[in-house]
Amino acid sequence: MSEPTCDVAIIGGGPAGTAMAIALRDRAPYLSVTVLERTAYDTPRVGETLPPDVRIPLSRLGAWSSFLRDGHLASRGTASCWGHPEPRFHDTLMSPWGSAWHLDRTRFDERLSLEAIQQGARVLRQTTLLSSEHLGPDGFRLFLSQRPGRACTLRARFVVDATGWKAPFATAQGARRRVADRCFAMFGAFQVQTGETFSTHAMVESCEEGWWYSALLPGGRVVVALVGDGDSLRGLRWATPEPWMALLKQAPATLARLKPCDFTGDALTAVPVLVGELDRLHGERWLAVGDAACTYDPLSSQGISKALDSALLAAEALEQHLRGAPHALQAYASTLHERFQDHQRTRGHYYRQEQRWPGAPFWKNRWEALPHHLPPLPPPRPPHFPEVNP
Repeated sequence: MSEPTCDVAIIGGGPAGTAMAIALRDRAPYLSVTVLERTAYDTPRVGETLPPDVRIPLSRLGAWSSFLRDGHLASRGTASCWGHPEPRFHDTLMSPWGSAWHLDRTRFDERLSLEAIQQGARVLRQTTLLSSEHLGPDGFRLFLSQRPGRACTLRARFVVDATGWKAPFATAQGARRRVADRCFAMFGAFQVQTGETFSTHAMVESCEEGWWYSALLPGGRVVVALVGDGDSLRGLRWATPEPWMALLKQAPATLARLKPCDFTGDALTAVPVLVGELDRLHGERWLAVGDAACTYDPLSSQGISKALDSALLAAEALEQHLRGAPHALQAYASTLHERFQDHQRTRGHYYRQEQRWPGAPFWKNRWEALPHHLPPLPPPRPPHFPEVNP
């Protein structure tokens, strides 16, 4: 039996990986594209909030109409208690792109995979990369595991790492992640009581330990997260929510909006939150995209939007590279690096706005790590929390 082959293998079937598959097939339908996804799109995923301008990349991908049909929850905007105790609201009423969106994240990820299939890509679910063999100019041989317990191989002329911040394929090729900040988020789940209502505004509330995020999701679910670091959240454990609930009682704006809700879990979900970028975004016959390439602070509201944008950029660069353009991949890497630097500058301004706890470990750690000289920027929008990747 001959070995399966493809022109481009994309490892990771999240938004960055499937968006790149869609864009590649659209730009270069002569390329065969295979997406490797370790799940069956049936595992619970943390809900996300998307800004209104996500309509732009979704429209470019031809996925906007199906997105609207999938029942995601329109949001009026954001509210923030940042640098002040009272909530301040940023409505999307006047946005030229319409409302923001609270996602059913599992449905969103699967929808993009279906769009990729419709575009002609092959999506292999429940498929995990075990290892790879570099074949020089011929690309890579990928050693895969497919449930239940089936081993196989796939030869690819080019490999894209879209696996998230761990980027195992890229790091196996020698890339290393430069981490600018390291935090984690502790998530709890709530449910709006029957007959009660809940604001569609996502809310961020800063606190001594870090900051709280809360948002309504489809089906009356409410996700609540506390973001902090190893110093500020020392002692919190995912299996024992009582200390987390005690800290929630010290966040008055977040606690007040949860009055019509019941806590639905016996445990929390802990998710790492890293800000950083790979020192190399491409090499011989491979590149990284989405969170595998760089990760933003979730305060920026750019997680999934960044993944989609980088996928569109990467698809264009790869198509040009395969046609012989000598500097296409380096231009892609330079663009992502410049955007990451812009993010770092904007992030610095956000964190310096909060001055109420100068001696608290979380805020002291952030300020000490930020650049000391930042050029002036326009007044930032109230922050909100869009994405964390399990």
